[in-house]
Amino acid sequence: MPNTQKSISETPIGDLLPLRVKTILERNGIHTIEGVRSAYPNQLLKMRGMGMFRFKQIEAALFPGKSFTPARIYSPIRHIKGSSLNGILAPATVQVLCHGGITTIEQLLVTESKELLKIRGLGIHKLREIEDTLHERRED
Repeated sequence: MPNTQKSISETPIGDLLPLRVKTILERNGIHTIEGVRSAYPNQLLKMRGMGMFRFKQIEAALFPGKSFTPARIYSPIRHIKGSSLNGILAPATVQVLCHGGITTIEQLLVTESKELLKIRGLGIHKLREIEDTLHERRED
């Protein structure tokens, strides 16, 4: 007589999880509880549409008593290629200056404020950031 009872690892995910969670998992090629268990926790968290709320729904249904809290991962600071102003000013400011043809601190020092304001995307707030940074560097 064949074994007609499915093990929990072969159970379709729709039987135990909410529909939205099931849809996200299936879109990512996971169709069984075994697949969910093997993807737990990091692969699940990387799935598009899988936030902490849905992740906690999976934990509550399939991993009772477990609680995974991911460490906050900060994005690396963007660096604008060819500019020596990286790390001195905010990346957005460096990018605007680079588009305006200013890529070094020396170029920045000889350019007047009125000329800087003519650069597209550089407004009063970015100008203040530049002036404050240059003032701090002169004091050092």
